[in-house]
Amino acid sequence: MGTVYLAEQVSLGREVALKVVNCAGSGNVDEARTVAQLHHPNIVQVYAAGTAEGRPWFAMELMRGKTACHGDFASAGYVARIGVQIAEALSYAHRCGVIHRDVKPSNIFIGENGLAKLGDFGLANSSGDGGTRRYMAPELLNDGKASESSDQYALGVTLLQLAGRIVPDVPREQVDLLAVAAKAMSQDPANRYESMDAMLEDLRRFLAHKPVAANPPSPFRRFRLFAGRNPLAASGILAASILLAAFVAALAVGYVRTSRALAATEREAASAAQSLAMVVTTINVENQDKRDAEITRALTAAEHLAERFPENADIAEAVAKLKHAREAHARFKERRGGSMNLQNRFRPESRPPPRRKP
Repeated sequence: MGTVYLAEQVSLGREVALKVVNCAGSGNVDEARTVAQLHHPNIVQVYAAGTAEGRPWFAMELMRGKTACHGDFASAGYVARIGVQIAEALSYAHRCGVIHRDVKPSNIFIGENGLAKLGDFGLANSSGDGGTRRYMAPELLNDGKASESSDQYALGVTLLQLAGRIVPDVPREQVDLLAVAAKAMSQDPANRYESMDAMLEDLRRFLAHKPVAANPPSPFRRFRLFAGRNPLAASGILAASILLAAFVAALAVGYVRTSRALAATEREAASAAQSLAMVVTTINVENQDKRDAEITRALTAAEHLAERFPENADIAEAVAKLKHAREAHARFKERRGGSMNLQNRFRPESRPPPRRKP
């Protein structure tokens, strides 16, 4: 579309990125002047625009760092945070009546501080509704007009591409992020998000470990998301659930003597015990007495299930994990107490000031 130079804006003595567009056209300059009115922390600022020998040029904010095309991403959360920043930029631009037309990783600049900025706001496409085919919505490929919905589609493709580079493996938590991208990429614009604001809200919910509209979760998935937001409360709920499971198991043993019912009950109890051990052993509570109480309550519940199903390896493993957690926490408290005593031992004794002679 054009060539970008490192240049100096002499009037202000600052370095800028100077883009010279290959094709002539006053529409490009008009578009640049419109984009120059956009002021948002996630949009590359356009400083000035004009023509030289019939070719449009734009002086833009010089971006240090790299584009989203380069490197791997550590987590789905990192990709989602980039998505939130770009969605915020697009939402603001749409409210100002500006369509980007070419959202893609190479137009997303990521600074060393993690701040993402969206550049090239239609500067090379103002005379038509073109763009990069890989990121173009189906309606654009059928000679349709660029719209807020087509920008949303391009952002969905971008998120999908970035999520594909997450290392090392694809976590289960990435499912909701992929669901957000898939909804934005719906072939029918009517099935996409109502607006960029709606897509932005779903990305924020993903980062907050909340259910997303693009992927309504099952009850178990809802609990996992809740546990991510409130690990301590979740451990208490799991403990209560295990006690309830034990009660149901007792009823099953007493009234239903079929091997199938007993096996199903045992599987549910084992799953609950494993989930409890996973949550309780990873919680981080500043109040050490509360942590003691949570671990003790969880261990009591798990041991009750172990008595009911003495040969179940999963339940036995959960009990072992909880015992290990209790012992590790006790050693931690003992070391911390010893450290405090040592500090007190070598603390200078307080003595009353000497009496002054009359």
